[in-house]
Amino acid sequence: MYDIVKARWVSSTRHGESPPIRIDDAEYRTHPSGGGLVAITAQVGPNVLVDKHAMIKGRAIVVGSVRLFGQAVIEEDAVVTDFCTLRDQSSIGGRAVVRGSVQLADRARIEGSAHISGGVLLQHFARIKQGVFSGSMTVA
Repeated sequence: MYDIVKARWVSSTRHGESPPIRIDDAEYRTHPSGGGLVAITAQVGPNVLVDKHAMIKGRAIVVGSVRLFGQAVIEEDAVVTDFCTLRDQSSIGGRAVVRGSVQLADRARIEGSAHISGGVLLQHFARIKQGVFSGSMTVA
């Protein structure tokens, strides 16, 4: 989660955009759907929901009906599409590609070069770093 004490407002905004917030060496804006923070270097679609404590960092690409709740994070060069949902302190990072109806909860993490698709549920600290997983399965 971001530390609001380290944040400072940065000047210059475009019409209709929230002012940027600097945290460490990155600039973020609040997402209009949910109020969470999105790095200005990330690409995030208008239908994505970023809850007020969630973040999208780095050069992540997030499109479709993706939803981030709690302190969920998508970061680095991850690509997340379709109907994926992240809850609690779950995260996706690295160069992972995640699509379909993938759900993460309870500090689950997808990272590295993993490609995950279909109806996959990761929970209870589950971690996937590489490989291809598709179809319906639960990883706990």
